[in-house]
Amino acid sequence: MAQSCDRIINGLRKVGYVIEIIHFTSQPSRKERKTQKMGGYTCLGFVESESHTLNMTWHYIKDLGPFDYLISFGGHLSIIGAPIYARWLETKLIVFLRGNDFDASIFTLRKREALQYALEEAHLTFSVSNEKLQKINRWLPQSNSIYVPNGIDLSEWTPTQSEIGYSINWRNENIGNKICLGLIGQLKIKKGIQFFIDAINKTNLQEEIHILLAGDVSDEDQEALDYLSFSYTLMPFLDRFELMKYYLCCDAMVIPSFYEGMPNVMLEAGALGIPIIASNVDGMADVITPSVDGLLFQVGNEDNFRKTLYDFMALGSKREEMGQALKEKIVTQFTAEHETQRYQKFIQ
Repeated sequence: MAQSCDRIINGLRKVGYVIEIIHFTSQPSRKERKTQKMGGYTCLGFVESESHTLNMTWHYIKDLGPFDYLISFGGHLSIIGAPIYARWLETKLIVFLRGNDFDASIFTLRKREALQYALEEAHLTFSVSNEKLQKINRWLPQSNSIYVPNGIDLSEWTPTQSEIGYSINWRNENIGNKICLGLIGQLKIKKGIQFFIDAINKTNLQEEIHILLAGDVSDEDQEALDYLSFSYTLMPFLDRFELMKYYLCCDAMVIPSFYEGMPNVMLEAGALGIPIIASNVDGMADVITPSVDGLLFQVGNEDNFRKTLYDFMALGSKREEMGQALKEKIVTQFTAEHETQRYQKFIQ
């Protein structure tokens, strides 16, 4: 989420919006505003309780205005405080819902009540997937909700020759002629890591596939990996720019999530010409055209996942064509510039 927030804010600042960032952290910290180009940044620590933190934040934020808009990026403290602040500031509220902001709140009673109030108060609500948009509209038909997909800043996501060379050497040294499937990011239950392990273990592709995982895994998932009948490489969570050379090692990126927003991993892989094998939910279903630039399987369906995996293995040289088709789509429809233009259109 932090990566998406930074990209959106930077994009809007580039086209002329002055933005003051208020960032809540779990650690108490001194209020200190840092001046930035086209705005500022203030880090505020959580102190004692939600109510105390938000009351103290009001004393700070009221002196920063006036504001044309107050924007909430979906976090729980922000969702609680922003609708009230917008009323007190007599300004319009805009809510940006990413992925987990909605999924984690809708079935948690206390959080759902806060989310509902925020969406009812919002002048605009932005969602990163059409599936989330449909859920919001059916739940709260009176809300003014709009789909705006994530983008990727291609100016900072271009591999160097050394990264390309590293990926070639890594493949030669570690997997030879095997197909490399990548799972990168937060490797946890909602991301389908256990589902992936259980499903792929029931195939007979052990001699043909190597699995590259980059991210933190739970003790339970590590135990499951110990019983994985495939060769695999597990790396700790890395900075996204350190990951680029490992993206390039992969023949496909697998995203088996049960629910999502629009994962940056999909856009990052696609921008490098790496095809996607993903569950048919949320942002993956918005971007991927099956059998054209990736493959989709029924969420949580092991049999369908295995069939999809066998279909991918049978593609042969067409796998590269699929990756290039996805790259063309990302470059022409899902850049950071496209994302900023869409937000700017609706905010104006």
